[in-house]
Amino acid sequence: MTKKNIAVLDFGSNHISVLIGDRGINGTFDVRGFAKSSYAGFLDGEILEPEKLSAVLCQTITSAESNARAKITHLYIGVPAEFSIAEVRTCELEFDRKKRVTDREIEQAFSKADEFGSSPTHIVINRSPICYELDNSERVIDPRGRTTSKLLATLSFVLCERNFVGTVSQAIHDLHIPFVEFISEVLAETMYLIEPEQRDQCSILIDCGYLTTSVAVIVGDGLVHLRSFALGGGQLTADLAEMLEAPFEVAEILKQNIALTGRPSENEKMVVNYNGNEYQFDTLAVYEITMRKIKQIAKMIAKSLETCEYERPDFIPVNLTGGGISFIKGVCESMREVLNKDVRIIRPEVSQMAEPDNSAILGLLDLALRQNHANYSFFIKIFKKQF
Repeated sequence: MTKKNIAVLDFGSNHISVLIGDRGINGTFDVRGFAKSSYAGFLDGEILEPEKLSAVLCQTITSAESNARAKITHLYIGVPAEFSIAEVRTCELEFDRKKRVTDREIEQAFSKADEFGSSPTHIVINRSPICYELDNSERVIDPRGRTTSKLLATLSFVLCERNFVGTVSQAIHDLHIPFVEFISEVLAETMYLIEPEQRDQCSILIDCGYLTTSVAVIVGDGLVHLRSFALGGGQLTADLAEMLEAPFEVAEILKQNIALTGRPSENEKMVVNYNGNEYQFDTLAVYEITMRKIKQIAKMIAKSLETCEYERPDFIPVNLTGGGISFIKGVCESMREVLNKDVRIIRPEVSQMAEPDNSAILGLLDLALRQNHANYSFFIKIFKKQF
């Protein structure tokens, strides 16, 4: 039997990454190959410079294969929140008599609840359970093995834009990868980063990237709310460059070094050495520009959460990840003032990759590997459908 070489592809808002790996010891990962390429990114639901996408994708995939000295057999493509929606549906099954719930009944519930096959614009890429209710009104996360005369299922479906699937599929067509699936990047992140006990009661995950930010609410194993907006760390860099009349690269260095842990005094200075030149800035000005943008992002997050129809406890914290702003010292405290919630940075616990900007790709790898060893599928075999 041919050995599976499992790879995941992450669409960041300014780069594309491909990672080939397997499960290591003690729940870690065995990374065999990795490649990363810059590209124009996406904004407001559109891939920028789509005519260059195929070259970037093929180059990144072949570079990862070269690093791993292996041909990819299974490729899981992460779909950003920008091209996704999450829908919650309920479905009730009634049985002639009490029976033990098996995978068959769970599959029957998902099939009955899936009403999205006729959508001309979207296709289901993931489905997962939020909770189930038995005939004694007991709510459980996994009903398999339980005996009941009826089963009320609350289920989550993540849908992807058909245009995104078609564009990306066409871009990698010539690579002839035997097995290709699209999976929700945000679902993968939440399943990987947040412990089951926290997800069961409800959790919030914010991934702030370079150009976009996603806002997700998860209960059990299912997304109950998913939104995104075009604002991230790149816009902060642009603000610093414009308002301080600094080169963009210098503004990026300023962003990497600012701290929001306390208001600077008026005479403090920040010095950046770049390309043989020295640039000096008022630390207070850098602080105020940064603080303004962070609070703008936090307000957009708050607005996104207001549209969530699923009831969630007031005490649950906001988990912040992604490479856009998570590295800024004091960012959690600054966002807490706007969100009125505890904000904490969440990141992978993987040696040499324990940074928030690796959350998406490691989450994708974790879900892909879990899928290949599980009895129940989170994924839909979308290439059996027309898109």
